Amino acid sequence: MPKVDLADKLSAARARVDAELPEFVDAEAPMFARLTRKETRLREDQYAELSALARSLMRRRRVKGERITENTLIRVAVDLLLARRDELRGSDEDELRKSVTHGVAELQTPVAQQSRSDGLRQSGTPVVCDSDSPAPRLFAPLALAGSPVPTIGVVS
Repeated sequence: MPKVDLADKLSAARARVDAELPEFVDAEAPMFARLTRKETRLREDQYAELSALARSLMRRRRVKGERITENTLIRVAVDLLLARRDELRGSDEDELRKSVTHGVAELQTPVAQQSRSDGLRQSGTPVVCDSDSPAPRLFAPLALAGSPVPTIGVVS
């Protein structure tokens, strides 16, 4: 089987995306149009909890305005992580998480517990989800550690 040069293919794909983007974005444009698209892989339980949390926050809000979506919550989480970038240390996901959550009670998730007890990580069924479509009706404990599974489009 011949080798495929993925670097060239990635460069070509990025060039196509860059060519499709306008040079500047109007401040009056909807928020999603002003953001950069980034895809991330989440475990099924993470996506289910994230979706449930977004729906719950939408129902509880007092002032109707901008929608609260999974992407909104992911952007908030990224902002929190970036605010603590100086504390970020480690060579794997668990170490990185522990370095920025040292003041938070230890995570009691099935995946985190399993990875500590036997060095294995739990995996889920891969699901491809578009963040604009209704979330799957899955309810599992929120877990921040583990292997990636579902993919959602993230606008950063």
